[in-house]
Amino acid sequence: MQTKGVLLHGADDVLRLLREKGVKKPMVVCGKSFLNTGLMRQLSAFSPVVFSDVRPNPRFEDMKTAREMFLENGCDFLIGAGGGSPLDSAKMVKLMVTNPEETWLTGMAANDIGFLAVPTTSGTGSEATRYSIFYIGDKKYSVSNADFLADYVLLEPAFLQTVPLYQRKCTCLDALCHAIESYWSVRSSAESRAYAEKAIGLFWQALDGYMQNEPQGNRDMLLASYWAGKAIDCTATTAGHALCYNLTIYCHTAHGHSVALCMRSLWQYMLSHPNLPVNDARGNAYVQAALTALGHMMGGSTAADGAAVFEKLLQRFALETPAMPAGTPEAFAQKVDVSRLSNNPLALSTSDVIHIYSRIFS
Repeated sequence: MQTKGVLLHGADDVLRLLREKGVKKPMVVCGKSFLNTGLMRQLSAFSPVVFSDVRPNPRFEDMKTAREMFLENGCDFLIGAGGGSPLDSAKMVKLMVTNPEETWLTGMAANDIGFLAVPTTSGTGSEATRYSIFYIGDKKYSVSNADFLADYVLLEPAFLQTVPLYQRKCTCLDALCHAIESYWSVRSSAESRAYAEKAIGLFWQALDGYMQNEPQGNRDMLLASYWAGKAIDCTATTAGHALCYNLTIYCHTAHGHSVALCMRSLWQYMLSHPNLPVNDARGNAYVQAALTALGHMMGGSTAADGAAVFEKLLQRFALETPAMPAGTPEAFAQKVDVSRLSNNPLALSTSDVIHIYSRIFS
């Protein structure tokens, strides 16, 4: 019996769920744009406590504030609504309210607080993962907990209708990168590869309609993001995401924009350096076969075709390469702990990382 990630099919399902669960005081952790949605207006019947001060790169101090609001108001259910930042924030709040402060970053115990995730973009997949990513100062933290998995998920394509064009591009690229990275990950399995392949197929099926803001395209892209999230929940991300945070912080590009630029450079670098040491115990032949399979999924016939199709997609989206900050790429590479890139199929040294960053800005 499925007990996590039960998919709901509209606002009526949400309201029915809250009534059946006897919810008295839900808390909504969201971005400010969610406040103007029809669902938020319908939720007003439950007099929710609202925390909408979530920043684009979520901050730990904001999560602490939301936790205090939850406790002070006697909340009994949590709704996370928005992009990755509100959803990741809601995950932490869910467990912080019942765990002592000294465990917040090291390992929190599960609780029975109900959690509904409502993604309003089609990219992060956070509604389907056990990870919360946030910042303390300029340091990124990633906390994993199985109880971060949402009990219920609402995939509502109407929320995508007002997403600006730049964010539409960035978020769907994030979903595609999740699926690609999960597929070639050292931790990939038959299950995770099936999720990733499904996500990639849905991405291409959805793309034209999604970019035209059509309901079916929006629905399919939400599903692509969801299944890519399921894949990443199994495997976690690889070097593409590990390298992208420097761009997000220091070049001020959106997360999906940053990861797409890193993925393009990483993918091309791995293809042009097939004799790099292999992290995957299944061997280099397996890694090369996975890259070839990705080429097929992207609509080509060889491993190189996959990277070429990805390059054409970025050209279609016309995402600019940001200006190179002073000291880059060496300074960026020094901020990357290469020992933590063991999930990438091919091993990367600091020198390799410098070359990958150099390709991004060349």
